[in-house]
This record gives sequence, C-alpha cells and structure tokens, in this order.
Amino acid sequence: MRKLYQLMLIVIFGLSLIPGCGGGKKAGGTIIGKVNNTFHGGGVDGAKVSLTSNGSELTTTTDKSGNFTFSGLSPGIYTIMVTKDGFFDNKVEAKVEEGKETKIDIGLIVAFGGT
Repeated sequence: MRKLYQLMLIVIFGLSLIPGCGGGKKAGGTIIGKVNNTFHGGGVDGAKVSLTSNGSELTTTTDKSGNFTFSGLSPGIYTIMVTKDGFFDNKVEAKVEEGKETKIDIGLIVAFGGT
C-alpha cells in the first residue's frame, strides 16, 4: 500500500511539470512602462495608454508618476498608443515574451499651447 501511495505522488508531481496540467503553466508576459514629458522631464499623470494586438485592445491610465502596467499578456508584438490633452500622441511597439517583463519608456511632446 505504501509503494502505491509513493507511486501516486510521483505521477501527480510529474504531471504538474507538464504545461497545461497544473504547475508548469506560466502567467504570460508583462509590459511595465513610464510616460515622460520629453522637454520638461518627469512622468505624465493621467495619460491614456492603449495596448492593441490582433484586433483586441486593453487600456489603462498612467499614475501620478507616469507609470503603467499590463500583465498576463500572450507572447507577441503589441502596439502602444499614448494620448493626453495638451500633448502630441505617441505610438510605439513592444515585444512580449512568455514569463518576462518588457520595460518601455515613452516620451510625450507638449503640443503648441499645451501644458
């Protein structure tokens, strides 16, 4: 009986190492970014950050330091569009890899008459 129990534990542990069977599954990739004011320095608070890939879109807003995060992303190339009143829009691309963080800084330029 004890050997059967040990064999069952070995099989369960082994299955957990196979992707899709439990423990071997990864959580996707992450984009960690910061939106900066190109000329005046510092982060841009409240900028809209849109992330698109294959027709799907996620959006978030930067915090008071200009930081944003998208997590649980499938591997691939993503387009990031940043908009904020008083600034020119900026668009960049980022590559996401499974289980890795992609760090990106995006600069915004003040539009004429902007802040």
